[in-house]
Amino acid sequence: MSGPELRLGEELISPLHPLYDGLQVDGAPRPAHLAPDHPVWVVTRYADAKKVLSHPGVRRDAKQAAELYAERTGEQRAAIGASLTAHMLNADPPDHTRLRALVGRAFTSRRVELLRPHIERLTDELLDAMAAREQADLMGDFAVPLTIGVICELLGVPPAERDHVRSAWERQAELLSPEAAEALAEEQADYLRGLLEAKRRDPADDVFSALVQAADEDGGLSPTELVAMSHLLLMAGFETTMNMIGNAVVTLLVHPEQAAALRANPDLLPNALEELVRYDSAVRASMLRFTVEDVDLGDVTIPAGEYVLVSNLTANHDPERFDDPDRLDLTRKADGHLGYGHGVHYCVGAPLARLEARVAIGKLLDRFPDLRLAVPHGELVWLPITFLRALISVPVTPQPVLTGRTSA
Repeated sequence: MSGPELRLGEELISPLHPLYDGLQVDGAPRPAHLAPDHPVWVVTRYADAKKVLSHPGVRRDAKQAAELYAERTGEQRAAIGASLTAHMLNADPPDHTRLRALVGRAFTSRRVELLRPHIERLTDELLDAMAAREQADLMGDFAVPLTIGVICELLGVPPAERDHVRSAWERQAELLSPEAAEALAEEQADYLRGLLEAKRRDPADDVFSALVQAADEDGGLSPTELVAMSHLLLMAGFETTMNMIGNAVVTLLVHPEQAAALRANPDLLPNALEELVRYDSAVRASMLRFTVEDVDLGDVTIPAGEYVLVSNLTANHDPERFDDPDRLDLTRKADGHLGYGHGVHYCVGAPLARLEARVAIGKLLDRFPDLRLAVPHGELVWLPITFLRALISVPVTPQPVLTGRTSA
């Protein structure tokens, strides 16, 4: 055990690197508290993070996690929105393997590439709207509607219902009371049951129709799993990508020399995106895990029966893995970063996220060569969420060039 015990609160949500500034003391795993009755071990080093994220003795199963909490505190605590939690992020193999196999085919490179025309068309429409304004919100006017529109197209959410998806997400992002959060979760579950029933009656070539078929014909999903997996794909399918685009663009705006180099060499964009995700990932920490056996991490052993929080953002700034890690370098070979996770829970939607970001950021930089923040960087506000690195709003002045377009 090394260093004083930490309390993970809003004081660690800083303008630059939340968790990173507060935790990189000596790098060793160390005890912390998410809440007074919720002790965890925090893992910050790159090698330790990879080991934890792929260790068979570290689990995600929601039922076992609840049992561990009850054992440690003497309290039974029901999960908010329990009807929406029976998905692959809350499962371990073999259940995780079964659930992931059902959705993995939706995110193959071939299927994702078929979405490119839709992504490009929607991106152009949103940039056209931004060009008409003296000031726009990078998140609300661009990243949010783009990523919601793309995931809804893939999953099969009708265009008329996509405003509902955005409204539900906006309400979910608020700091709701437990009662209000539970009511919203049940409302969402009811909405999805209705949408899935419509797919059952009139299937189409989309992911939700395929999930219904898997549930009805193959027995691959229980009714509860069908609703929970649909909710996961819908919300997680745009939220991290939306934040990744926002974080990447803000990073470029506060590093204008790097943005200029990227504009001068658009072929650098795929590599640059990996460095941007490493530098300021949309995932600041992996979802909470727990140990079912002792896990040795260097000189520290995390005992069985402990919660573990992996700080992906800190691991991506580990000098043992990345030279001069706090320097943004769009030519850096940043492959192996943990911005999309690692192990069996590696982000299934990473190919889609990469394509969306490539199109969105490429077109944005081309269309608005003088794009800049409309407020000082230090005034940007981040959501006080442990696991996500999420900007609430990013006011920008587009100052567009109104002629010519190029594809990413």
